[in-house]
Amino acid sequence: MKKTIMSVCSVAALLGMVLTFASCTSKEEKIAQAIEFIKQEKVAEAVAIYQELEDVQDTTLLNRLGDVYADGKGIEQDSAKALTFFEKSANLGNPYAMVELSFAFFNAQGGYQKDEKKAFEWDKKAAELGYGRGLKNVALSYRDGAGVEKDPQKAIEYFQKAIEKGNVYAMYCLGRMYMDGDGVLVNMEEAIKYYQMAADKNHKEALDDLAYIYDNGKGVKKDKKKAFEYYLRAAELGSDYSQFNVAYDYEYGIGTKRDYKKAVEWYLKAVNQGNVSAMCNLGVMYGKGQGVEQNWQKAAEMYLKAAEKGDAQSQYNIAWYYYNGKGVQKNFHEAAKWFQKAYDNGKNEALEMINYMAGRGEI
Repeated sequence: MKKTIMSVCSVAALLGMVLTFASCTSKEEKIAQAIEFIKQEKVAEAVAIYQELEDVQDTTLLNRLGDVYADGKGIEQDSAKALTFFEKSANLGNPYAMVELSFAFFNAQGGYQKDEKKAFEWDKKAAELGYGRGLKNVALSYRDGAGVEKDPQKAIEYFQKAIEKGNVYAMYCLGRMYMDGDGVLVNMEEAIKYYQMAADKNHKEALDDLAYIYDNGKGVKKDKKKAFEYYLRAAELGSDYSQFNVAYDYEYGIGTKRDYKKAVEWYLKAVNQGNVSAMCNLGVMYGKGQGVEQNWQKAAEMYLKAAEKGDAQSQYNIAWYYYNGKGVQKNFHEAAKWFQKAYDNGKNEALEMINYMAGRGEI
């Protein structure tokens, strides 16, 4: 019994020490502890500390709390509450929070009404503080005329300022403006320069576009080997467009050695991301048994999947499969349906099959 009493006393003493320490901890130390709790994903503890403090003006803590409520990490997602933290931080002059508010106004999130003008105003404030994302967003607004009058020259000016701050997306966007002639004269030399800057930072879309440029000789001499190298880098970063092109190049030996197995591997990666052209080409490889064991059923599955997404060639191919009973049960009604869809989508030879089937009384 005595041992139990001492144990209780010991616990009480420890609690007293904790309470005494807590009461002696400065506001700055509590804020630092709250930030550390967020890093450790102990969000509830961080929120508890914040709630016991008065008039917190530490923008790091405010931004971290805004982030966790916005993402729902370790706490119930609440966009409106997230914006209360960002708004307080933005009004304290924090550019990160300003850009988050801009995003909310632009996309009508967290109870905010869509307001491109207010979005631009917050981005402009962040840009005036030299914040890269703010500079990039101001450039986008001037490029697209979102919340401000369209002005390609100002867009270029702000993209260049953002690039000086290391903003990779700005590099890509400026390259795209010069490639497309978006408000400026087409200048492939400048386009490639900025694309290459972004590609050096592993920007997926910049790699896609550089591959396209060298593949098609757009402003440069065609270079299939270099195009393949860019496609492969973008494919490894997850671009389904480049995954398809890597597969295609392996299938036909363009810019690299022909390798049917690798073609199948990359087509599958693109298919898993919903790339319709890859579905069609993989169907062909299953049908021919190239790089994979011949499998009419899998070929039909690929064709049908792509056909349902509107691919005219796949609609024509699955129609043939239904007509001949390849990989699927022979079905003239389904064949005619898909031949008609293929024809409606511009596959003119499908009309010959429709007429042929009609002449034979098959439809």
